[in-house]
Amino acid sequence: MPSTGFPMLSPEILAHHPATEEVDLPTLIEEQDRLAEEAREVLPYSFDECTYSKGYLRQSIFSCIDCGEKGVCYGCSISCHAEHRLVELWTKRSFKCDCPTSSMTPAEAGPSKSKRHCTLNPPHQQPQAPNDKNRYTKNFSGKFCRCGRDYDPLTETEAMVNCLACEDWFHESCLNLQPRREAPLDDEEDEEANCLIPSDTYDALICADCVRPHSLLSERAGTSGWMVIVPSEKEGEWAVAGRAESVTNGSKRSLEETDLPDAKKTRVEGSPAEDSTPGVAGAVADATAKTVDGVSPAERKGAGDLFLAHGIRERLERELDEKAIASLPFPLVDEEIYEPPADDEEPETLDAVTERVVGSLPRVQAIEALHGFHAMKDKLKAMLAGHAQSGQSVSREDIETFFQDLRQNK
Repeated sequence: MPSTGFPMLSPEILAHHPATEEVDLPTLIEEQDRLAEEAREVLPYSFDECTYSKGYLRQSIFSCIDCGEKGVCYGCSISCHAEHRLVELWTKRSFKCDCPTSSMTPAEAGPSKSKRHCTLNPPHQQPQAPNDKNRYTKNFSGKFCRCGRDYDPLTETEAMVNCLACEDWFHESCLNLQPRREAPLDDEEDEEANCLIPSDTYDALICADCVRPHSLLSERAGTSGWMVIVPSEKEGEWAVAGRAESVTNGSKRSLEETDLPDAKKTRVEGSPAEDSTPGVAGAVADATAKTVDGVSPAERKGAGDLFLAHGIRERLERELDEKAIASLPFPLVDEEIYEPPADDEEPETLDAVTERVVGSLPRVQAIEALHGFHAMKDKLKAMLAGHAQSGQSVSREDIETFFQDLRQNK
């Protein structure tokens, strides 16, 4: 079948133009290409693969509220749960897709009350046993941070920071990084203009709940490179203890490059840091005991969060033995994030769509459909050629009249 060279023009494009407005064909094609490019940016990967068979991975995870608040991979979120209520959880470490397992049970209030199956795995291999190594947190019910505020990505005005240990997300204001923002920033405003610890000056956040049970983290909090936010001497304000920045030729260098000896040291969990500043940890403890803005330390949210400077994790990898490293609540080396295969498929042309649809019809209907398609194509060419010769643009009214005539002449 010869190519027409004309892409399919969506009704959404035409709906944005008044009936009396003239729209030339290149503009329509350009708009169609723009919408297709936006779709590829939102869904850049192929979604015909479930990652269940690949085991526990660091991967993008979505929680399906309608299927028991369990986690599904990127492919299943589109192919199996597109009509369900989903919560995007971004990446989770060591997580296995729940879609083909028996734990994926639709809630009574969900759109489907019957047991569903993963469409990307063979039916005879389902259901699989629950993934007992998966870790489920409040994030899977759409709850984030320690503040209890509802999270809506469309209306959220604050940036959020991910804890390297528990992988929960925290508002910057709840970490005392900067005041709570009530309205979105203007395009020209700097998001981190008032941030106590800008994002490019630290490697990772360890939230207070993950710091508190671990003696090594608690002891080093507030020492060089182990930054914590504490009440300032000026009432109602905050300060940073343990800030460590090394600047050479205008660029920052990590602690690994500036403060460490060449030889690897073996240290045990809980041993004091060699660069600890005397009295800093005690000063931090005293500072956090103060009441700020009339709120006691027990009620104040955010006290005790730890911000690791660049190079701290590399240093721990050299300092600690295997047992101490295994006891840490966070990884010293970031695991590679699994990405599904890229979606390299080109947008279907009008001829390709027609061939696919017609090919699925019985022979008699297929022949009739082909005749109708060729008749429409010939009339469309004639209409466009007439406009081209006269120099007129194609308006929305022209397109609507064209298809109305087709329907009347059936």
